[in-house]
Amino acid sequence: MTCCRLKRIAGALLLIALAVSCGPKDRPIPAEPKARSEFLSTAASKLTPDERSLRDRFFVRLDAQTAAGTAPPQITVPRALEVQRSHETQVTEAQRNFGKLLQAANATLAIDVRDATVVKVAKAPSPTDSALRFVININNRGNRTVEQLALRVEIREASGKYQAAIPDLQVSGVLRPGQAGRSVQTLPLDARRHQYILDHNPLQISAYPTRIVYADGESLEPGKELQTMESLHWAKIE
Repeated sequence: MTCCRLKRIAGALLLIALAVSCGPKDRPIPAEPKARSEFLSTAASKLTPDERSLRDRFFVRLDAQTAAGTAPPQITVPRALEVQRSHETQVTEAQRNFGKLLQAANATLAIDVRDATVVKVAKAPSPTDSALRFVININNRGNRTVEQLALRVEIREASGKYQAAIPDLQVSGVLRPGQAGRSVQTLPLDARRHQYILDHNPLQISAYPTRIVYADGESLEPGKELQTMESLHWAKIE
């Protein structure tokens, strides 16, 4: 056997060894659906049930990103699991922080929305001449004076289906401990998006503080954690 032939055989054996050592988990996941499915089926045998569940949640996010027109990244299974695990840890932390801050804000302010009605307006910044009018009652049940307040108002159908929101409603006026305030607000209506409201159907309207600034300069800002959660939801997978 010649030296050149021995070298060729040795090279072929080395390539086979490399192919065996680099299993599906170590290769980029194919983007094409059929190839991806076959690839993941092969890799699944090396994953625990928790890892397979984590992988599936990763692809829910990835498919939503791809459907929005973003090219899928070149990523291996281990890296996908790492990315999803980190994402879920960040989301859980943001949800925990938001819950704590919102609980503290709700302990300070009692907020009630009522008297919602569709009204005609002379000049509405929308394709219709109608707006939703509602009243927000705010009661400072804490022991500190509130100098600035921002609210998120959510408007839903009776079933709970989303209709509209005012994400950052600035409410003026100082509220001292035990004092109540009242704010009348209107939301311009668009027939393309708000026909349910225009038809005078029953609504669920809720409001909660996104920012409270006290007279001593301290503040509570659940809205920041809400923005973090929204950023995480739309974060690009790389």
